[in-house]
Amino acid sequence: MAFPLPPDWVNPATLQVLGAVVAVSLVGPVVARFLRRTPSVKFQVALPEEASPGWKGGELLKNPSIQDPTRPGQIICYDPSTGRHLATIRAHTKADVDVALIRARKAQAKWAKTTFAQRKVVLQSLLDFILQNQESICRVAARDTGKTMVDGKFGEILTTCERIRWTLAYGEDALKDEYRDPGLLMFYKSAKVEYRPMGVVAALVSWNYPFHNTFGPLITALFAGNGILIKASEQVAWSTTTYFAKIIRTCLEACGHDPELVQFLVGFQECGEAVVKSGVEGITFIGSPQVGAKVATAASTNLTPCVLELGGKDVAIVNKNVDLNAVVPILMRGVFQNCGQNCIGLERIIVHESLHDKLVEMTGSRIKQLKQGPPLEVENIDCGSMTMSGRSDALEALIQDAVKSGATLVHGGERFIHPQFPHGQFFTPTLITNLKSNMKIAQEEAFAPIMAIFKFSTVEEAIALANSTPYALGSNVFSRNQKEGQYIMDHLRVGMSNLNDFGVNYLCQSLPFGGVGISGYGRFGGPEGLRAVCHQRSITVDRWPMLIQTFLPPVLQYPMTNVGDAIVVTRDLVNIIYAGWVGRVKSVFEIVKVIAVGANEPEVL
Repeated sequence: MAFPLPPDWVNPATLQVLGAVVAVSLVGPVVARFLRRTPSVKFQVALPEEASPGWKGGELLKNPSIQDPTRPGQIICYDPSTGRHLATIRAHTKADVDVALIRARKAQAKWAKTTFAQRKVVLQSLLDFILQNQESICRVAARDTGKTMVDGKFGEILTTCERIRWTLAYGEDALKDEYRDPGLLMFYKSAKVEYRPMGVVAALVSWNYPFHNTFGPLITALFAGNGILIKASEQVAWSTTTYFAKIIRTCLEACGHDPELVQFLVGFQECGEAVVKSGVEGITFIGSPQVGAKVATAASTNLTPCVLELGGKDVAIVNKNVDLNAVVPILMRGVFQNCGQNCIGLERIIVHESLHDKLVEMTGSRIKQLKQGPPLEVENIDCGSMTMSGRSDALEALIQDAVKSGATLVHGGERFIHPQFPHGQFFTPTLITNLKSNMKIAQEEAFAPIMAIFKFSTVEEAIALANSTPYALGSNVFSRNQKEGQYIMDHLRVGMSNLNDFGVNYLCQSLPFGGVGISGYGRFGGPEGLRAVCHQRSITVDRWPMLIQTFLPPVLQYPMTNVGDAIVVTRDLVNIIYAGWVGRVKSVFEIVKVIAVGANEPEVL
């Protein structure tokens, strides 16, 4: 029977109320999760003197290098933007790795028994510390790498805070037991996947973002219930040992947990090899394809699973219909963020020929105005220094090779000698165009402040150019025609892609991060990243144990009295599950007959 609604029921006010109800029901849980506050414990870590405002100490090294041949067991730490000596630190050895693993295992045995609620307190306490000490963290990172404070806010703070926020909000859901369909054959079973901590994992991380690259895998490992060995690059040994290591260890202790759960190691090749071969249960490596291949080979000794993030030669494809006034600022940030020392930095800009000259004009005028210098010594700096010594020689050779092959150098292409800090490791922001896919600069990862521009005339040509390198990490497509932009993305051989933006997939921490080809394999970030540091166990239990359990009829029990009958029973069992309805009914009667009186079928040999 129908109940007609009164004529005045559908009116604007009613619709607004209904809309509000629907909005609250849909958005409410998301907002509630976002605003939910986890308990936090306050703690403090002293800022190193060398990162304090106004510090001018430290000997100015004339030819700075992290290694002194006369002291092979020492790491020479210095500010790459000035050459100021920061500290000399003992490089860790295999013996140090062995001790660190023992300590981490002991602490992890207790940590594995903690609840998600207890782990969330640690992460929330860490997040609160980061928020209160943003400037200090960025100053320490800037002092050790030469990056600007703004680059530190983007790459060290923002990304780490988002990793923690996502993990607090969704990490527990990602690691809950996941129930699966048991299928008709096993209808009476409950099937699930359990995610359990591996034990002690290791992360060998790169130097370009010393805080985030350390804390990203650390956050994931701890939340999953693991201990972790962090092998930081020798390039950032000072910031790692004097400040960043103290932050998480102090945090753990303040929250009532064993700080030995996290072990920090800095050293040269011996240290890295020892970590990989130590017997840890899982490895995350961030670095070059050449070293990544060695890590995978060494890890195979113990069959240790690896996640390898091995850099990229990321593209931005700029279609003919875009607004360059909106796109150029994004391209500039994509190329020159952290002086181009980003694994997903824009190494290749592939632009439609109709926009090429305008793009070169617009970017060229901006690049020529970029200001370089030591970010903690000189105000208003756009680009800091190169972190690794000796990079300028390789980069100049790369540019010169491209010019000899027909490229046009618009600006830069050489090292920059700062008038006040001549020993700083600077490379001039560079613009080079008229490039071809067979040039070295199109195939080798530059990891530098170089805007390299390629032309295309058709979409298919742009796709071919983008796919012409063995690197396949991230990509970015700019197009006002969303359908065409999606088409381009669908045909790129990469692990990640963004439409009308640069690199924002990494700010969506719900997404996995990683590439294909020589850019590596495995993923960190998102549920996939959390599960990558877990053992996945498949479990079945009886759904109704008092009513039905697995039962083998006598005809299938060992020793079998008539194998021919057993063959008939198993054939009919297959048909009951997978055949059509006529076959199923027929098989039911046959299987009952065999079980009851036997079929006495002969066994065919």
